[in-house]
Amino acid sequence: MDEKKTNRPKILLLLSLSLIIQSLSSVFIKYAGKYETLSKEFIFYYVLAVGCLGVFAIMWQLLLELIPLTTAYLRKGILYILILIWSVILFKEHVTIQNIIGSIIIIAGISLHGMDEH
Repeated sequence: MDEKKTNRPKILLLLSLSLIIQSLSSVFIKYAGKYETLSKEFIFYYVLAVGCLGVFAIMWQLLLELIPLTTAYLRKGILYILILIWSVILFKEHVTIQNIIGSIIIIAGISLHGMDEH
């Protein structure tokens, strides 16, 4: 079995983790927006958001050494779904039919690309 196939689950796990971390930056920005600009709470959440983006950037660079840019970038569409999930769970926002249709289109696109890789 070749090395790329053996490492694939690890690479996909790292990619998934990087996307979760990047989605958390949006959560922290939204929390920061609930507080007065430059208050302690605002700065706290803003620093967390920037920290998440920094960790994501490092992970992204490592991933791009392991997988093609097209594969990695296409999977960034999952971010929209993750942010939608965070919005529902943490902020009690409502899911619209457009959200559902968009999520299905994203998943279909990623699935089609995944089939093309094999």
